[in-house]
Amino acid sequence: MKATGIRKMGGLFAATALFIAQASAADPTLQINGIALNPGANPADVVAATDQLMGSEILKQGTGRLLLLASLADGDNPATHAFAVLNKSAAAGEAFGQKLAADPAWAQFQGAMAKLGTITNTARYRTIKSWGDISDSDAVWLGVALVVTDVPAFLAARDRYQASETGKKFPGQGHLSAVVAAGASPVTHVVSVGYASEAEMESWGTVNRASADWQAYQTAIQGSAQVVGFTLSRVVKAWGPATMKDVAAP
Repeated sequence: MKATGIRKMGGLFAATALFIAQASAADPTLQINGIALNPGANPADVVAATDQLMGSEILKQGTGRLLLLASLADGDNPATHAFAVLNKSAAAGEAFGQKLAADPAWAQFQGAMAKLGTITNTARYRTIKSWGDISDSDAVWLGVALVVTDVPAFLAARDRYQASETGKKFPGQGHLSAVVAAGASPVTHVVSVGYASEAEMESWGTVNRASADWQAYQTAIQGSAQVVGFTLSRVVKAWGPATMKDVAAP
């Protein structure tokens, strides 16, 4: 990897570190850092490097949740994997990041990651609403990218759907996050939907799409939101003391 790539990798994970921090009263946060592994790089080495970092003394001060995701479908995004960093807030991130930057465990992690791949994309969100069965065991995540022009109307339509007879049977979990910073993309919000498996997602989709409740929801959001894309990822491993319930929104 070129030196510029090493600096970019280090800078990205420094930003990531800011979110593995002490929490305070605010919206939960989500940071996505996409990574394209080098040809021949072993994803197990990413897990090993992260295991070592997360097992260090400095990370014992963290209270967030970290997911390593493998990309299953992401359009023309070259990322093969992504780190998803979830926290109860970003308020104390800067102070924790400064501590971590001075710790030898951080330098070791940066060096290991710089040999494995390059950064493809970064995005930061705040989670404003969660629905469903909030579980740590969900292994497959569907990301629904939206351009929302009327947030209250969209939330009201979604709440009505979730309270419907079909919505009550939804087997997974859903989180609506507003974009804080993600480059020049027109996307304003993302709904992240977690399922136990692709089979569960497929089975539910067949039932849900045929329901009058889902059709009513689709009609209701036409004036407030537009779906502009989908991504699909699988959890490779999770770290951190926080549970998904800890980083969900009311």
